[in-house]
Amino acid sequence: MNKRAFSLLLALLFSASCLIGCSESKTNADEGAPAAPVNETPAAVNPEDEPEDETAEILPDIPELDFGGSDYVICTSGSSDDNGVDWVTYDVYVEELNGEVINDAVFERNLYLNETYNINLRADVTSGAVHSSLQTDVKAGGGTYDAGFTGIMRGQTLGTQGITHNMFAVPYVDLSKPWWDHRLTEDCTLLGDVYLGTGDITVIDNDATWILMFNKQMHDDLGLEDLYTLVREDRWYYDTLYTMLQTATRDTDGNGKLQPKIDTFGFVTTANTCYGLFYASGEQMAPKDEEGIPTLRTDLDRITSVVEKAGMILGDLDHVFVADRTGYGTDDLRYIFEEGRALFYGEVAQCITRMRNSETDFGVIPWPKFDEAQQGFYNFVHNTAAKAIVLPVTCDLEMSGAITEAMAAKSMYTLTPAYYDTALTYKYMRDEESAEMMNIILASRCYDPAYINDWGGFAGQIHGVIYNGGENLASKWNGTVKVFNKMRDKSLDKLEQIQAERGG
Repeated sequence: MNKRAFSLLLALLFSASCLIGCSESKTNADEGAPAAPVNETPAAVNPEDEPEDETAEILPDIPELDFGGSDYVICTSGSSDDNGVDWVTYDVYVEELNGEVINDAVFERNLYLNETYNINLRADVTSGAVHSSLQTDVKAGGGTYDAGFTGIMRGQTLGTQGITHNMFAVPYVDLSKPWWDHRLTEDCTLLGDVYLGTGDITVIDNDATWILMFNKQMHDDLGLEDLYTLVREDRWYYDTLYTMLQTATRDTDGNGKLQPKIDTFGFVTTANTCYGLFYASGEQMAPKDEEGIPTLRTDLDRITSVVEKAGMILGDLDHVFVADRTGYGTDDLRYIFEEGRALFYGEVAQCITRMRNSETDFGVIPWPKFDEAQQGFYNFVHNTAAKAIVLPVTCDLEMSGAITEAMAAKSMYTLTPAYYDTALTYKYMRDEESAEMMNIILASRCYDPAYINDWGGFAGQIHGVIYNGGENLASKWNGTVKVFNKMRDKSLDKLEQIQAERGG
């Protein structure tokens, strides 16, 4: 099989596997352990959609359309958006081919869209934040943007403000297709509507997925059990991580105090690993009830154990360096890791590409399971860094719907293979096993309505409990329930009003 054929097949398999996750495997409160998000084959693709030729593309259900050479303008992030210069949108528009795989995949996809639908696709890189630009444009009567890419949390907010369309009502867009992330769709759906979509249409959601990297040389020198084997055999747990990281710490100058500029750590990370560890357990703070309403958990037994152990790990200052505790930044963590002074490094997947020039021999693995009763791995996605597409209510709905669906579908055969197969797997990764692990990670990404919607700052409150050692969860949880419910109900009331105004 040639390289192109392999990439097409990989795109199909990858997109199908990515439909499994937290939203399809809710925690069973009675049994106390979540169901497995991976290692099962999902019914991701309708058999009628599957081409006879395994390398042939699945085509979107869009008729022949000609938009007369119209500009199609997508609002994208510049360096002043929520997460700064590291998260500038790079997968929507490029000027020309330059030999870089992502760049050329974007060019190829956009050329197809321009020629097939007779449009002129371009990006407007906002000088501020995408969500603010969309709000301003819609309130002024619109017409500037046909679509926008913004953070997942921002996309939810725009929906509840009436700024964007319900994607279920957009012509040609079919969120059940394999190029869309079904897990995000499920957990972002409120009162039967969803106002954003992600999946193959962007790779920045991959960048924003929390991963674990490890120093292979240090791991071997310490004589630790093979991490890839632990993952494959479902024996990679919180306790295993904690035991291993304790073996790596070295007080280089013997002064009894660990210093980030000279000493060696078992684990370096940021405060967001509070979320990374919590969601690795398969838990959700607010899974949906039988009526589809995100509802805070009432059975806190397992969650309490998860929070206590996560707090214990991150609170072990004799072995773990959390940048936020000392005023250091994410780049400082990367420097420590690249200098061979950390066994584990927990951050977003984008940090792999930030180490493109590093000589450090490192591997990548998913976050550990809470315990042996857990049946799969889960990896959390940052809610402002990860991007999703939204369609402002002032857009030409037929054109925006057709181009959005076509863009997502074509990206499954251009952008995803470029990112996953070529750029990520072979250009920056150091071994084939890490590519295998990356497949597990991206196939087990998970979401939580409490974190996505940030109602009452509830998720941040639980983050704070973990950050401060993991104790007294119940009091913080119970003390924040009312404000969560109030803010959730306010959002739902607003959505009901929007639905009534739109005749939905």
